[in-house]
Amino acid sequence: MKKNLVVVKNDYEIDLTSLEYVRENLNGFWIPENNPNGKEILWLYFRENKNLTDWDTLPFTEEIRRTEILPYKPCATVATLIKVNNETQLQFVSRSGQDTVKIDQLTKTKFKIDGVTYLRHKGYDFLRQ
Repeated sequence: MKKNLVVVKNDYEIDLTSLEYVRENLNGFWIPENNPNGKEILWLYFRENKNLTDWDTLPFTEEIRRTEILPYKPCATVATLIKVNNETQLQFVSRSGQDTVKIDQLTKTKFKIDGVTYLRHKGYDFLRQ
């Protein structure tokens, strides 16, 4: 499964003061660093010029890759990029409540939020924007 991780030659820190850069670089697929061989990936898809996405965890299976059909998930958690005191944060809203968490680090291949580091994953070709 590590073969599904994205590797770049020049990985560098993204400017966290720009919501546009953060949004562009968070778009895509991610997997927790402590479980790179896991069967679930996080898919963040910020539409153009919108700071809103579903915080959507998808199974990573050959069947989905083959059929290009995702399982239905009602009531996904919504994540919104916001700036608070010049810090870029993600505000999560779900049926069970809401929370706001600072983005600690973002590069082309990893991001860290709330003590969890995620690695960029290749994900599904049919979902790439």
